[in-house]
Amino acid sequence: MSKFTFNIKSVGLIAIGVILLAEYLIIPWFEWVDNTQLSIISQQNTLIKQEKLIERAQLLETQRDELATKFTDTLANLAIVAKGEDSAIVWLKEVETHLAKYDVEVNQKSPLREIQINDSFAVFAGRVNIKGNYSEILNIIGNFENYSVGNRVRQLRLNSNKATPHRVIADIEFIKVFKRS
Repeated sequence: MSKFTFNIKSVGLIAIGVILLAEYLIIPWFEWVDNTQLSIISQQNTLIKQEKLIERAQLLETQRDELATKFTDTLANLAIVAKGEDSAIVWLKEVETHLAKYDVEVNQKSPLREIQINDSFAVFAGRVNIKGNYSEILNIIGNFENYSVGNRVRQLRLNSNKATPHRVIADIEFIKVFKRS
């Protein structure tokens, strides 16, 4: 029968060997595995973000093309003002065109200002104060609010009197977008 002897030096050397093995091989290997997994996850997240960006870029490109065609179609309907022509006259003609169709009392038509957008486009703003029945005023407002020809109601105030409930006074700030030739 072999006798097992307990030698403190041999056990100590084995313990030191195990600790050194763990310190310099096993623990760094686990850290390397963890770092590699984190790196893989980070790269996968980056890849997912890049794929989403590519998809978004393609979507934006198609939307840009659609917008460009729609914008070009919209610009085709804008009024053209010659270089020497006054934009206030164009604005007043537009207002007169809309007001002539209805039986309303015009209290005031005042062209205010021109705002230059760029070399090709400008906006002219003005105020119109009219009095009439509700349906005619609402129809006029509907005609003023026509984006396809560059018209927009910027501000609107409706006032009515209790003595004449079927009539209303409308104070409209109307803007007209036009092209310069």
